[in-house]
Amino acid sequence: MAQSGKRPPLWITVAFDFHSSPTLRKILLYSLIAGLYTGFLDYLENYVLHVDFKPPSVVFTLMGTVLGLLLVFRTNTAYDRWWSGRILLSDLMNSNRAMAIKLNAYLTALDTINRKFFAHMMSNHAFAMKENLRQGIHWDEIEEVDAEILQRLKKCYHVPNEIITIVNERITELYRAGLFTDPQVLELTKHTDNASNVNGSCERIRTSPVPFSYNVHLKKFMIFFAVICPFGFIHELNYWSVLIVMLIVYALAGLDAIGEEIEDPFGQDENDLPIDKICKQNRSSLNTILKL
Repeated sequence: MAQSGKRPPLWITVAFDFHSSPTLRKILLYSLIAGLYTGFLDYLENYVLHVDFKPPSVVFTLMGTVLGLLLVFRTNTAYDRWWSGRILLSDLMNSNRAMAIKLNAYLTALDTINRKFFAHMMSNHAFAMKENLRQGIHWDEIEEVDAEILQRLKKCYHVPNEIITIVNERITELYRAGLFTDPQVLELTKHTDNASNVNGSCERIRTSPVPFSYNVHLKKFMIFFAVICPFGFIHELNYWSVLIVMLIVYALAGLDAIGEEIEDPFGQDENDLPIDKICKQNRSSLNTILKL
């Protein structure tokens, strides 16, 4: 017997979680509209028109197959974008940690100025990249830079790239001062190059949505299927067809809505990537590794 106060299984919690997700509420609205439409058709057929229009079952089979293929492509494409974004963020965090580990070995324990500079600037790059993907920079997240650097960042067009430029300039400056050797500079610039590449790849995902014409075609086909679907049930199931059509529309519209929600993984919606949390973890890791 279950203990009192025990947390319910996750699938039960999710199954009845309609109030907290705008996407689920939108899908539910579509299902209710389809149910009302089906009930209206059933009333007209049984009590007014008596047309007895019933398309052959092969029509629903073919349309369902085509619609399924379209939705699978839509959902897979969106999830691939979401997962690619997650891989890129992990790559950036791992590269930053590796760079911090090398800097910890290259810099003396007493060189707190350069340790703070690299820790702050690389974590600033992650925060700047995050907000750049959201079309804006939160300057309160940019950590402890001097007034000259901050003014330079505010004047530039692309803040993440400017931060990497400033980091590379400091690496060059320390190399000329004899604090870094040639192999060490090569190792460090691998990580700054990787940070720039990750930023560019994330921007590619952000600025290359699923083609508009594909979305339009899919939604038109879904509407047409929802319009004709009730005719396959109302003659045999009567008002029970309302529930059947609502479930069908809920499943199809749900897949399409999920694809729309995750195709841009860098936003602030419920199902987007937790970039804010990842950036904070990155900042904490860099400070810890460089002993700040």
